[in-house]
Amino acid sequence: MMARKLHIISRRREHPGVIASLADFDWREGESMSLDALYTDPTISLYCLEHSGEQAIFTKLPDGIDLAQAPFMYQKQFDKAEHLIALPYRDFIGFADSIELTQETALFLHNIGRCGSTALCRFLNEAPGVMALSEPDALTGVLTGQFSRAWGSALIQACLVWLFRQAVFGGESHYVVKLRNQAVTVMKAYIDSMPHAKHIFLYRNVLEWLASFHRLRVNRGDTPTRYSRQQIIDQQVSYFRCSPADIERYAPLEITSYLSLEGRALGWLFMLGRYLDLHETQWPIRAMRYVDLQADRDGILKRVFAVMGLPSAEWERASPIFDQDAQAGTIFARDGNRANNIDLPDSMKATIHKLLAHQPVLNRADFLLPGTI
Repeated sequence: MMARKLHIISRRREHPGVIASLADFDWREGESMSLDALYTDPTISLYCLEHSGEQAIFTKLPDGIDLAQAPFMYQKQFDKAEHLIALPYRDFIGFADSIELTQETALFLHNIGRCGSTALCRFLNEAPGVMALSEPDALTGVLTGQFSRAWGSALIQACLVWLFRQAVFGGESHYVVKLRNQAVTVMKAYIDSMPHAKHIFLYRNVLEWLASFHRLRVNRGDTPTRYSRQQIIDQQVSYFRCSPADIERYAPLEITSYLSLEGRALGWLFMLGRYLDLHETQWPIRAMRYVDLQADRDGILKRVFAVMGLPSAEWERASPIFDQDAQAGTIFARDGNRANNIDLPDSMKATIHKLLAHQPVLNRADFLLPGTI
């Protein structure tokens, strides 16, 4: 079993929000390398899944880069990659099958984005015995393929084995994966693949959530664009890789157009709806609100430690993490206190309230999900 190096000629990414792929790079094929060399090198990390070529893509990074400290793992890999390594799925999965993965010590942070999930991931990474990765995109890439339940589960488990292998995971006893919000589409697949792991879904009041995006746009000087109902539906379907019906169910015919930011509310409804579907069928997942994390940080963090089976005394060591901007240095970073004073315009709030009024269940901006910690 052999892997092969891919030497980078150039690199490009349309936007940090795009799911990582081999197309992010222009490359030429290089020499072969053994799986043992790939598996034991701590500077090599899993980057993405390339379904069309049925291969897993890894990045070789310079010494000294700690991906556990990156707000977005995929972006750091893209920026710093010295070369790539391609490994066929048959070897990627086959080799992983021989490695035991301890499921009882895993925590998955499912989330809607801009809800404290990056800070929570960074906080947990500071706890003794824990390694946490924020948005390893190979796991997000599972939603871009079409395959059977068994094959999808095999890919997820193989990704985890390669991400948290001994060479990089060391002697830590717990691992955490913070997923992208697009991955909510296949949230059931992650739970199905790791039923003994812990699963938490982080969410936020939709008006506050949209205001957070609005502040980013104001600070960048973006101009709002209006789209038809169908255009907004198509945008959300493309982003979440879901079926049109999954979004259409939340988009009343009475609202014929949306500003781009207002259209994100359909995504909020879709993501919370995904959680409700799992909760109603008694899948093992709990929820956590951003407002609770802000109002009772100490209490919530202690409960997260309890969920993970960690000593409660350890949480204090990492608590100051929440006083920093977990996404500093990225396009999603806060812009000081000035940014936090920019509210969502009243006209947008009116559209969101009108949208919520048409929902049979998710009809409040501050909807409280059942099973919320």
